[in-house]
This record gives sequence, structure tokens and C-alpha cells, in this order.
Amino acid sequence: MNVSHLRCEDEAIQFCGKVQEFGFLLVADEEEQIIAVSENCASWLKVPYKDILKISLTQFVQLHLPRVATDIKRLLASLGTQPIKERQVIELLLADKPFYLSIYNVEQHIYLEFERKHPDYVPSFISLHAYAQKLENTDDIWEALCQCVSDIIGFDRVMTYKFKEDNSGQVVAETVKPGLESYMGLHYPEFDIPKQARALYLKHLSRLTSDIHGPTFALRTAQAESIDLSFSAIRALSPIHLQYLENAGAQASISFSIIVHGKLWGLVTCQHESARLVDLSQRHLCVLLTQYAVNRYLSLQKEIDLDFGKQIKEFELALKEKLILKSDIHPILSAFAPQLCDFAQSDGLAILHKDATFVFGAAPSIPAVRSIHAFINKLNKKPLFKSEDFVLKHGAELQLGDADFAGLVKIDIDSSRTFSLLWFKREQVIERVWAGNPEKIMTYDQQLQAFVPSPRNSFDAWKQLVQGVAPAWQQSDIYFMKRIRQLIRESLLRKSEEIQSLNQELILLNNALDTYSYTVSHDLKNPLSVIKLSVQMLQSKREVSPELLGKLTANIKDAGELMESMLNKIYEFSKVKEFRYEPALIHTDQMIAQIVAHCKTLYIAQHCEVTVGDLHPIFGEKTLIYQLFSNIISNSIKYSSKETSAKVSIHSSVDPRKIRYTIEDNGIGISSTELNSIFDIFKRLSNSSGFEGSGVGLAIVKRIVDRLGVTIDVESEIGRGTRFHLDFPN
Repeated sequence: MNVSHLRCEDEAIQFCGKVQEFGFLLVADEEEQIIAVSENCASWLKVPYKDILKISLTQFVQLHLPRVATDIKRLLASLGTQPIKERQVIELLLADKPFYLSIYNVEQHIYLEFERKHPDYVPSFISLHAYAQKLENTDDIWEALCQCVSDIIGFDRVMTYKFKEDNSGQVVAETVKPGLESYMGLHYPEFDIPKQARALYLKHLSRLTSDIHGPTFALRTAQAESIDLSFSAIRALSPIHLQYLENAGAQASISFSIIVHGKLWGLVTCQHESARLVDLSQRHLCVLLTQYAVNRYLSLQKEIDLDFGKQIKEFELALKEKLILKSDIHPILSAFAPQLCDFAQSDGLAILHKDATFVFGAAPSIPAVRSIHAFINKLNKKPLFKSEDFVLKHGAELQLGDADFAGLVKIDIDSSRTFSLLWFKREQVIERVWAGNPEKIMTYDQQLQAFVPSPRNSFDAWKQLVQGVAPAWQQSDIYFMKRIRQLIRESLLRKSEEIQSLNQELILLNNALDTYSYTVSHDLKNPLSVIKLSVQMLQSKREVSPELLGKLTANIKDAGELMESMLNKIYEFSKVKEFRYEPALIHTDQMIAQIVAHCKTLYIAQHCEVTVGDLHPIFGEKTLIYQLFSNIISNSIKYSSKETSAKVSIHSSVDPRKIRYTIEDNGIGISSTELNSIFDIFKRLSNSSGFEGSGVGLAIVKRIVDRLGVTIDVESEIGRGTRFHLDFPN
């Protein structure tokens, strides 16, 4: 078997263009015209392949498969709705021999794959339950799977082969015929299964070589087209791999893919010293059991993960409690260093936080930790860096000397990468046993004038002493570290938010105090003006009628009581950061009548026609409601007072969700460019010259409506007046 003309890493094995002798293949295009056929079809169809090329599938079926024509037509019709990996299988006779016909599609090509049934094998899926029970009732899943597969196909050796992080593999379970040497625990180098082969194992879950010395047959095409055989069960194998199997002492081989979370976790690899055909139903049963084993494995892993997660959660709660209560994170993490090491399966820990550095266990000195931290920051920009052989690779450059660790994980807490945790692991000297020397042997090819890979000739145990390497960081270790990172970040964020919230409260309190001081000077003007005017009238008149005296003294009394109430509320505001009140039903008719009378007197606007419509009662706080209406009605009367026919309208309406109060005037109006800023403190309108005011009233209005949960909306037009809408919750 000559393989010297092939490059293993360059070989496109899915386009090998050959099939094994136990079956034959037809390929049709999307118009169902046959474009490729394997040349061995004549062995069973009794016609040369040239007579089949370019005819339609319909013609082929009518001529050569008339007994199953209806079934094939039905299966062809269903292909359009099936995923690429879905196969439709029927049984039929060719030249009085039993065959399987698998029909599937790949990239708009239709494949009809014929393969012989095993003459002595009677499919028995009745035993599926017994095999499933074996897998269900054991903790050693892969050993049980090897035994099940061995019982089904009868091969000399059945191994579970697990891929490691470096893409090498290791035998983790095995069933072997008595008298054969065990491969249990042996390692296999990455290049034994090149990446293109691994890609095919993800696409097609079983791969059979019935006889490495058996003949192979070319796939003939109408237009020299390369046909993708990724999903073909009868695809011929690479000559390099056939040579590899021969060197390993196997004449037949079959593998079943172990897919975990969409990735190739490993293989069930089977070898037999003599040629052996494995029936399609046997292969399907083995694939099914392999998937069952994967599900059982994931179920057990989930139980382990749940238990581990429970322990982590309990630890996190204890850590979180401390982080929330204490302001300084560094000493808290230092106190929890032993647990942080135990959960991460590490031997040491370093904590870098601001200017402080803490080391624990098998961590290097503080200067060395800082040097390592700065080095990794330059080497790696991601928040997580891990290595099992850091000292071996970088120890000399960093002058670490006789470091007490070999591998590390660095995880950054903040984006500035100044707050970091580093976990350290000591070296673990191990003796790794390989199935033969893992060195890739190259031979010189005269024809190519280049060195090419050669299949290994020896599979004798070859021992390698591995030094300077720590045990691999497991996914559970990294998961724990990421959880701790998230927990610390959340604690920092919470502290930051608390500080920000306190600052915001201080701002709000200051703003509130400012507003309350403005309220004292602004909202008390009305009742003070009423008192002042009433007293002036009493002083200016020598004789006062009992009716006028009663009216003026009542005005003074009402204004005094109002001022007292307002001052009391302002005092309450100044003491608490949040004003709380018990909502009460307030009838506004008397309140609004009083406000209108006071404002007319204050702005000398007796000529202003104030129309009051329905005034429905509302829920709120009486003093705040008085201030709210006082400021709005005051503005309406004030800014209309210079109009010849000054008019103000006040009314309310009710719907199921709200009570709407509308205060409308025909005063000076507000420009559209200023509407968005009218509630700003000290905001004076550009057209308000000639009217007294400080720009505080509407700022107070905004604070009140926010406190009461009232919605305010303003419509206005220069020279045509303003309309305020107040929506109170119903």
C-alpha cells in the first residue's frame, strides 16, 4: 500500500471519490438527473455505469427497482422537508441479495446509497432496553458502553477515546478480547486524527472500514465533478489511515462519534483483526446507545454540577454578606483566601487591589506577583488568562527562579485591570504513556521532492515524563472564578450606586431646601398682601361698617391661618428627605374662590372675568393643592390683567382614569421655544417685562405635581393666552 504521494494535513478526505466494495452509490442533481455513479454498480444492476449516467432517477427506478418504485417516489418527495442529516431507509432485493437503500440530500444533490445487508445478522432492537438498562444502572458509563457495543458488533477491541484540551486523546474505557494487550490509559497524539477527519465525525456519526485490503471503486461523474461524500456510509478511507490501521494490526475498524454540547467529545473506536462487515441496523443501534450514554453522562454531570453549585452558592452568600456590610473589600477577600483556593482547586492565591497586594499559599512573593500581573496585562487583553505551564514558558524571562507554582489563572475584576485575582497551581510530575512514540515521522518523497507524514509503525507503550506543568484547570474551576468576579463586581456596583444614590439624595435635599426657601418668599406674598391691604383699608377709613369690618377681619384671619399652615408644611419639608402624607378628599370650590378673590385684589384686576365651571373633588394634601392652584391661577390673572377684556376659565372633567382641571386665560401667552423651560427655577418669560415676578412659581408647581403624582400639560400661543391641564389620579 503506497501512501507516499499524500499529504495528511492537505488531504480532502470527503472528496476521495471512491466507495468500499460492500455498497454502491448514485448521485442526482436537483432536477433528479443522475450525475454520478460508482463503477461497481454493475455487480448488482447488471448494466455498466455509463448506461446510468445522465438518465433521470424516475427512469432508473422504473428500469431497475420497479418493485419499490412507489416507496422510493414517496421518500424522494419528502426530502425537501428533511434536514441534511436525515436519512430515509428501505430494504430491497438486488440480484436476489438483500440490500439497504438510504436516500438523503446534501447541498441540492440527492444521494441513493445501496449497501449489502449482513447475511447472518438478524436485527433485534428488542435488546435495546437491556442495553439501556446497563447504561442506566452504572456510574462507569463509558465502560458499560464499550461492553454493549462489543456485544452488538463482536469486535476484538472496543475503546472509548476522549479528546483532551490539547487535541490529543486518551483511552478512558475498553473492552478487549482475551489475549490482546490492553490500551487502557494510553495517549494518542493529535495528528493520529487530523482536523478534517474530526470535522467529518461531527457530520456523520459512524464510520466503517469493513476490510482495509478490500477493493474500492471510483465514483464516475458526467462532468468530472467532485462529489461530497461527508455523509456517505460506504465512503472509502484515506490510504494513510488504512496504512495506520494495518500498522496497528487491525483489518476492520468502526468508530461512533461522541457528541457533547455540539462538540466532538470523543469516539467509540472498534478494531478487529480480520475483515468484518457491520450491518446498518447494528450501526444504528450502536449510534443510538452512544447518544443514550451521552445523555446519561450529561445527567450525571448535571447532578455533580448542581451539588457543586449548591456549595458555591452557600459560600457566595457568606462572602456576599461580608462584602455588603464592609466598605473595604481587600481584607474580606484575604480572610476568605482558603475557601477561594479550595473551590478553584488551586494551591495559592494573590489579590491585587489598588496599592495593596495579598498572597496566600503557593503564591510567589508580592514583588513577583506584581511583575507577573504587569506581564500578563501586556501579553493578554482579555479579563481572563489561564495557563498550566506559565513558569515553564515565562519563568526565565520574569526571573521567577525556583517558583512554587507552575500554572496560574488571572482574572480582572475591573476594566482598568488594576483589581485582579490570581490563582496558582503547583507542578504535577506525571508519567504519560503513549501508544507509540508521539513524534510525527516524516519521510522524503522523491516524486514530490518534499517531506511527507508517514503512518506510525509502532504502537508499543512509550513513556514520557511530563514536568513543569500543573494539572489542567477544569471548567468548574473557571466557572467558580467567573462567579466570584461577578459577585465582587456586583458588590462594587452596589456600593457605587449607594454612593451615587446618597449624592443624588443630597442634591434633591438641597434643591428641596432651595425650593422651600423660595416658597417662603413667593407663596406667602399672597396672604401677606391680603393682610396688608385689609389693614390699610381699616387705617384709611375712620368709620367702618360692621359688614366691611367683618369681611376685612375674616380676610386677615384666613390669610393668617393659611400662612401658619404653609409654614408648618415647609418646616416638615425641611426635616425629611421624602414628604409623606395621607391623601384626603379635597373639595376645591371654596379654595379656588378664595384664591381668585385674593389674586384679583393683589393684581388690581377686578375687571378680569373669571368663569368657574364644575370643580370635582380630588385626592391630595390640602396645603400642596392650595399652593398648586394658587400659583397657576395667580399667573393666569396676573398675565391677563392688562388685557381690556381679561378672561380666565377654571373647570374640571372626569373620566374613569383621571380628573382633569383646566385653567385657561387670554393673557400674553408663551412662545413655543420657551415652553420646555417654563418650570426651570428663576425662569422669566421673554415677553413678561412689566409684570412683577421672580420666576419661582412654576418651579414650585413642578415640584408639587411630582410629589402628588399629578400630570401637568401646557398649551400656549404668544398673544392668545395659555391653557394648563392638571390630571389628578381618579
